[in-house]
Amino acid sequence: MKNESIQIVKILFKNPLSYFKLDTPQVYKNMTGIPIIVQDDKFIDFISIKEAEELELIDIIETESVGQLEVINKSDKQILIPFGMTVRGGKQDRTIWEPILLPIGGKQNIVSENPGTVKQKYTIPAKCVEQSRWNYTKSRGFKSSSTRLHPNVAFEAISAAGQGAVWDEIQSHRTEMNYALSVAPTQSYLEMTKESEKQTGDFVKHFKNIENQCGIAVFINGEFIGIEFYANPKVWKTMSKDILKAFSIEALRFKDKPKRKITEFHEALLKILGSLNFDYSTKEGIALGNVVEFKSDDNKWRGITLVHDKSIAQFYLVSKRGGYQERPRSSIQFQTVINQRYHV
Repeated sequence: MKNESIQIVKILFKNPLSYFKLDTPQVYKNMTGIPIIVQDDKFIDFISIKEAEELELIDIIETESVGQLEVINKSDKQILIPFGMTVRGGKQDRTIWEPILLPIGGKQNIVSENPGTVKQKYTIPAKCVEQSRWNYTKSRGFKSSSTRLHPNVAFEAISAAGQGAVWDEIQSHRTEMNYALSVAPTQSYLEMTKESEKQTGDFVKHFKNIENQCGIAVFINGEFIGIEFYANPKVWKTMSKDILKAFSIEALRFKDKPKRKITEFHEALLKILGSLNFDYSTKEGIALGNVVEFKSDDNKWRGITLVHDKSIAQFYLVSKRGGYQERPRSSIQFQTVINQRYHV
């Protein structure tokens, strides 16, 4: 099954149109988004963590480990916690660094307070996105935020060994965006990105969801930088504003850079996807399915997917552009060495 999951991802790169179709590109300023519509036979029946929270069907719980949280599925539905989701609360804000599909039934049954019902608990991996806090300020529990990791931070998070690199990239983002020192004194990524919400909101409102849309491929300044889609159009609709906001941070980061003119975005996207060479690895998911990670031979692209029932629940691919510049370091463990790039 693990090898089969890798083959599914490889086929997608070799022949993307066998998996989805591309709609008319939408443009605002230096950002172009191509709506993605996944084929109906690839759909999976699940709800997003956001919908689950609204219906009070999920709990996210603090543990004593920075790198772990616990989740309880209180529903009779499958729930997707996507890669790049950030959660606020506890002793530190965190991000979930691999996609997780919680089943209706699970590994650990916890007797519910209500007779006749069962809760499902899983331990899930997390990374810190708030470096300078380890105490409770409000809730001891967590709630998902409307802030997704933007591509440069997400690139560093797609790794089992990248906490130091995630912090470095967040600090680099502070410098790039010229946030005042009074902003986010605990180095909270969520608090930093609040400062650009008006600008990112302007981008978001110019990109409209189309019927059955499941995702988006994004170009900034005429350069392809990333793609994200789901096997469920309802989940995309729930998550789309947060995802567009994350990509629009890239547009703000490079708004003054030279722009490359592209006349046919579909052709450019398909050509790039077909030309990338990846090293693949896979492992069993925390709950359902298999997680497939992949990075390009030149380490300029990274991606992560969750494959379940021969379909891709979440697909995420990004390139690294500028940001933190690597320097020798010995004081921080788990550092991932990254090649930087920005093409004009």
